[in-house]
Amino acid sequence: MTAIDELLDDIRRTNTRILVSGGFGYIGSEYVKQLDLYGIDYVSVDKKHRTGKRTVSLDLCDKDRIAEVIKTFKPDVFVHCGTNSALGYCDHFVPSFRDDAMAIANILESLSMLPDCRLVYFSSSYSYSGLSPKDWVSESVALRPSHNFGVSKSFFEQLALRSHPNTVVFRLSSVFGPGNALNPNAIFNMARECLETGELTVWGAGSRKVQYVYIRDVLTYITEARVLQPGIYNLGGNEYVSIAEIASMIADFFGASLVFLKDKKEGETLPFMDTAKLKRSSVDQITPLKDSLNEYLESLSKSPA
Repeated sequence: MTAIDELLDDIRRTNTRILVSGGFGYIGSEYVKQLDLYGIDYVSVDKKHRTGKRTVSLDLCDKDRIAEVIKTFKPDVFVHCGTNSALGYCDHFVPSFRDDAMAIANILESLSMLPDCRLVYFSSSYSYSGLSPKDWVSESVALRPSHNFGVSKSFFEQLALRSHPNTVVFRLSSVFGPGNALNPNAIFNMARECLETGELTVWGAGSRKVQYVYIRDVLTYITEARVLQPGIYNLGGNEYVSIAEIASMIADFFGASLVFLKDKKEGETLPFMDTAKLKRSSVDQITPLKDSLNEYLESLSKSPA
């Protein structure tokens, strides 16, 4: 039995009720699959859902509707995955901020009647944008985010912690793995390019570094979040690899050729997040990158076109 199996089995045995927002999205949909598998009492809300036995079609900006769901279901844990992506904040800063601000405000107001409900909120490694990529960063470092997404996430995490002290915030690094990825997923896109064209193109020299984390490990820590002390936790992988390195691993797996587009500008390198606090508070559930990447690429190679 794996770590997440044991955690989910304990949730089932203790009749813990879980509400998931963004249940149609990448992380939310994969977590809902696990809850279904274990027969856990949950409700999933998403504006892209069809309303069913455990799913509710709901826009989180609708204050009355989210209040009704929370009041009726009375969750023990609220996992808030229903937020805009980094790409949304890059291209549409004000609308993305407005939607996420209304959503979190509505959730926090409704949870004011349920102080014992554990809120799990997803922030981002972009909170550390603007800091030197040469430094490892812990949760206590002073932030000065330079990216729209980081500005917004750092604000929302403090809003949640101040308004609902029973909150666990995960600052997520780049997540990869199986799931309903509605926004560009770098590793998936690289694998698909290899499968479709037999080559893999990398912008610039591929020197930008990324801290990847496997989605299965993220799901494990979401499940663990109900017993963590409230606060902020970095959640990322143990390795810090360049785009050139990860691209080489993917190209080698599929037998594809690697092409560097020297005239293309590379993206921003974020600092490496130190995950020691999370590991002290829980256990090290992070799968080595080579193992998780091979497992994921193997599944993609067997998927129908």
